[in-house]
Amino acid sequence: MNEEYKTASAVFEKCGLGEITGPVEPVSGGLMHKMYKVQTSSGTYALKCLNPEIMKRPGALANFAVAEDLERVLEEHGLPIVPALSFDGKKMLLLDGRYFYIYNWQEGRIIDPHAITKEQCFTAGKILGKIRGIDAHNVEPEEPEIAAVDFSSYLQQAEEKRSPIAPYLKEDLELLEKAQEALNSAINGLPSMRAINNGDMDPKNIMWHNGQAHVIDLECLNYGNPIATCLDLALQWSGTTELDFRSENLKAFFDGYLQAYDNGFRSYEDLYGIAYSWVAWLEYNILRALGIVSAREEEIRLGEAEVRNTIGRIKYLHEIEGEVKKVLEELSAPDPKCFMTHDDRLCYIDLVFEGGLSDIPEYPLPQGYRFVNYRPGDKDAWIDIELSAGEVLSKEHGEECWTRYYGSREEELPTRMFFIENDAGEKIGTATAFYDIHREPDPNEGQLHWVAIKKEAQGKGLSKPLITHVLHVMETLGYKRTKIHTQTNTWLACKVYSDLGFQPEKESLLKHRAGWKMVGLLTGKDFICQ
Repeated sequence: MNEEYKTASAVFEKCGLGEITGPVEPVSGGLMHKMYKVQTSSGTYALKCLNPEIMKRPGALANFAVAEDLERVLEEHGLPIVPALSFDGKKMLLLDGRYFYIYNWQEGRIIDPHAITKEQCFTAGKILGKIRGIDAHNVEPEEPEIAAVDFSSYLQQAEEKRSPIAPYLKEDLELLEKAQEALNSAINGLPSMRAINNGDMDPKNIMWHNGQAHVIDLECLNYGNPIATCLDLALQWSGTTELDFRSENLKAFFDGYLQAYDNGFRSYEDLYGIAYSWVAWLEYNILRALGIVSAREEEIRLGEAEVRNTIGRIKYLHEIEGEVKKVLEELSAPDPKCFMTHDDRLCYIDLVFEGGLSDIPEYPLPQGYRFVNYRPGDKDAWIDIELSAGEVLSKEHGEECWTRYYGSREEELPTRMFFIENDAGEKIGTATAFYDIHREPDPNEGQLHWVAIKKEAQGKGLSKPLITHVLHVMETLGYKRTKIHTQTNTWLACKVYSDLGFQPEKESLLKHRAGWKMVGLLTGKDFICQ
C-alpha cells in the first residue's frame, strides 16, 4: 500500500465517504498542489493535497478562508463551479498536520490553448461577468502597489555569475523598463472599484464537458479591481500567453463579459500596460535563475527557461499592442437604458465642468412646485434629499458632509442654498451657489454644490429649473464663472450641464479621460473632442 493510498484512506475515512475501492490515481495539471482521483463505495471524488510549503506562508490559511467564503457565495448564486465539499461546515480538512480539499469528480477536459474557440471565450467572459455582478462596488481610492523591479541590477548580477539569462536581459533591458513603466501607469490610472476576483480563471482552470464550462481551482478567489483582472484574463483567453493572439477571441470574451456585467468603463485601451503584469513573474524567475530562491540545479534551470519564455511574452505583447488596442477601442457602448439617473453600478470617476454665467437660460418650475431659501433647521431636509438621491450613503454620512461643507458657514446659506418644495410643503430638491472651500475663495469663480432631487421626484422636469435658478443666483452674487463637480455615476446630469453650455474643465479632461468617454457614450455627446 503506497503513501498516497494510505493518506487518501485516512482522509476519506475521517469524512465518512466510504472505503476506497480502486487505485488512487494522480491527476496531472496542478503546479502548486497534488490532485488524485479516488473511487470509494459512495462515489468518485477528487482529493487535493495542499502543498505543505505553501501552507507555511504567512497569511496562507487566512487567504484560503476568504476563498472558501467566496466559493460559497458563488455556489449560492448558481455559478458553474466545482466547489470543495463541506464537512461539519468546513471545506478545508486537517489531518496529521496536512491540509486537504475533497471535490465531487467532474468529468471533462482542459481545452488546448491553441484550439480555444470564440464561443468558449464568450462563455468564459460571461462567467467572469456573472461573478463580478454579485458584489461589485466603488471604493475610496488607495495608494496602489506598483512594480519596482530593478532590471539593471539583476543584469549586473547575472553577468557577474555568468548566468545564461544575462544576454536576454541585456538585449531587452530598455523594453523591460518601458513595460514596467507602462504597467505602473496603468495601475495608477485604474478607477477605484472592488469586486469578487477570480484572477486565476485562465484557460487551464476551466474544464469543458458536453459543451458546458466548469470552473475549477478556486483557491485564489478574493476581492480585487474588476477592470484590471478582466483585461488580464481577456488577453490570456485570446492567446497572448501562447504567442497566438486572436482578435476574435478577445472581442468574444468582452462580449460575454459585458453582457453579464457592465460598469460602463470603456477605456481598456488606455490601460494596456496591465498586459505587462508578467514583470512580477519575470522577477521571480530571475531570482530562481540566479540561485537566490534555491540552490537546486533543477530550480535554477527552470528559472532560466521561464526567464526566456517570459521575456518572449513581453516582447510579443509589445508587438501586438496596436492590434489589441484596436479591438478594445471598438467594444460595444454601454446601454443607457440599463442605468438609472444615479447608478452606483457605474464605475465612479470624478468630473468637473466649467463655464461662464452670463448666458444661462431660464427654465420655469412645473406647476405645483416653488423655490424656497434655506432657513435655520433645514439641515435634516438637505440630508434627506441627498440620501434619497444617493449622494450620501447614510444619515451619518450626510451629517459628516454637512459639517465638512457648511458646518462653519451656515450663516451664508440663506442667500446661497435653495430647495424645491411641492404643494404639500415637502422639500424634494436642493442645490447651493457656493465656492471652493478647499482654497482661498476666488471672487469671480463660484461652484455649484450638491445638486440633488429626491428619487421619487426625479423625471418630473425639476433638474434644469433648479440648476439654472441657482446659477442665476450665483451671478447676482458677483461670480463671472463657475465650476461644477459631478461624477460618472450621475451621468445624466452631465448631459444637463452640457446642454446649458458648460464644457469639461481642461485638467479634468486630461486626468479623467476615461470618465469623459464613459459619460459621452451614455449621453451620446463627444466630450473628449469638444
